[in-house]
Amino acid sequence: MKTSSVSGRLPDSRGEQTDAKRWVALVLVSMALFMDALDVSIVNMALPNIQRDLHLTTTDLQWVQGIYVLTYAGLLLLGGRAADLLGRRRIFLIGATLFGLSSFICGLATSGWMLILARGMQGIGAALTVPSAVSIITTTFPEGPERNKALGIFTATAASGFSFGLVFGGVLTGLINWHWVFFVNVPFVLLILLLSRVVIPADRRVAGSRSYDIAGAVMVTAGLLLLVYTITQANESGATLLKTAGLFALALLILAGFIAIERRASVPLVPLRIFRSSTTCAANLASLTLLGTFFGFLFITTLYLQNMLHYSPVLASLALLPGSISSALVSQFVAPWLVNRLGMRLTSGLGLLCLTSGIVLFARCGLHDDYVGVILPSTLIVMGLGMGIGYPALAIAAVSGIAETEQGLAAGLQSTSLQAGGGLWLAITAAVVTTSTASLLRASTTIPPLAAQLSGFHVGLFVVAAGAAAGALIALVGIQQRSGTLSNVSKEKTLH
Repeated sequence: MKTSSVSGRLPDSRGEQTDAKRWVALVLVSMALFMDALDVSIVNMALPNIQRDLHLTTTDLQWVQGIYVLTYAGLLLLGGRAADLLGRRRIFLIGATLFGLSSFICGLATSGWMLILARGMQGIGAALTVPSAVSIITTTFPEGPERNKALGIFTATAASGFSFGLVFGGVLTGLINWHWVFFVNVPFVLLILLLSRVVIPADRRVAGSRSYDIAGAVMVTAGLLLLVYTITQANESGATLLKTAGLFALALLILAGFIAIERRASVPLVPLRIFRSSTTCAANLASLTLLGTFFGFLFITTLYLQNMLHYSPVLASLALLPGSISSALVSQFVAPWLVNRLGMRLTSGLGLLCLTSGIVLFARCGLHDDYVGVILPSTLIVMGLGMGIGYPALAIAAVSGIAETEQGLAAGLQSTSLQAGGGLWLAITAAVVTTSTASLLRASTTIPPLAAQLSGFHVGLFVVAAGAAAGALIALVGIQQRSGTLSNVSKEKTLH
């Protein structure tokens, strides 16, 4: 998860802090990022229990995860702009407060819509905390080895938060209940709010114009949410072709309106000139499919392990643990080696092709457990090789050839693409699985429901694999073969 710092930085405040306070501040902002990343993945292992307790359909269930990443994606760049103009500490505290309050409401949720709306609030909170956290680091630590070290710690925190969430979500759900995957955030938020005013320097007033592209942020978020709603409602009873086509056209109209606003805005959320680079365009399109198809795979895998194979949440988490560990190791040690030798184009394509092959392998899953033959190798390939290789390479490609003054914007744009892809592909996956299962049950009265559900999972997996393959093609064709190293990205990019 990443952000960029937009123009108009606040005055430097490093001189006002002792060395100890600076590192405590780093711990606090890293803790906030850890929770933001944690909440992307921790919910996955709790989804089957949430579905049963709140009586959600598969279509409704994807909103629990999807609305978080969509609101996060839509408001991420605006959060960075607000941090620059209103004050990094102020926006950080507002975002953390909103995140903690919405986490508490999520834990109290007694209905699907209560949970979904609170998850949307969590996404808004994350979109405010992450950009301001990066700004706090870059204005607290002097440029050079010390800042690079701080950003390295911050980046590693996001990666570990996502991996930890996959395991911790199952443990909390299995040992207590799913409500605690949200309640667990609250004490950490209280600690952040208590200490931040002490160790993070106060904001200073910024001279000059305070210009925000609020209209652009609202339009892109509304367009993405409506697009996801259009996809999910298409297979519901009562949905007609005319209604679906109308909603789809409206979503596209809103997104077109966003582009028109960006063309005319004095300080646009996304300056369209950045898309003159074919590599930037290809990297963002490939990023849409990378995290999106991974989320689709994870969505199906979680439901398959717990609902079909009757794994407990704890056991399901442990089943994915080798993949999480391999992803962290590959991204740190293998991906840099590959990028330096193969270049970012071939490495990006290789990562997405590994993702594709791992998903196809998982499609061999059946009604009976085959952990060693199917589940373990496929998760190792998807998480270890696919995400471990693909993400760092695309992070490099997203900022390659971009002027130094727009590196942060390019990195933030790629993070937005990753999150938006996650929300869109979750909706597509849920819609495909639901439609395929229902169609099979309608076509035959003799097929067992579990067999129909398994068939729906298979269709969903092949659609997700096709998306990952398309991403590989985009990367191989669109990304220009320039040299790049992970160190070029570390100053601007944080891992999701």
